[in-house]
Amino acid sequence: MIKSKKIYVIFGLIVLFLIIASSVVSCRDQKDIVRITQEWANLSSFPENAKITSVKKTGSIFTRGFRVKFTAPEKDIRKWLHDSPSTSLITPEKNGDVEKYFIKSAGGAQFAEIIYNTKTNEVYVRVYWS
Repeated sequence: MIKSKKIYVIFGLIVLFLIIASSVVSCRDQKDIVRITQEWANLSSFPENAKITSVKKTGSIFTRGFRVKFTAPEKDIRKWLHDSPSTSLITPEKNGDVEKYFIKSAGGAQFAEIIYNTKTNEVYVRVYWS
């Protein structure tokens, strides 16, 4: 009986360790994804007070894509768009509250775009290569 409790405790500790280790790796991966997304889209760093709401990696061994969503106050987003090399001289395509920036990718990426919802102040950056 005591042996089985020890096994459960050890198993629980192993699971807890794996959960903690995976969250640390995940955090590092998210920082790398944000950095690579900014590089591939030729963007300045996101506004200081930006709240990143989603970070995703897509693709396979032959393709790689990254998607980052963040929110920030409108004035900070506008300044960021003005200061970023890839968006500073582009007039976005507008459709209601949504502005689309089709931008020249960098760093080996083949595609980059920014979608900015002016009503919710949500910015969606998508890049990929294949």
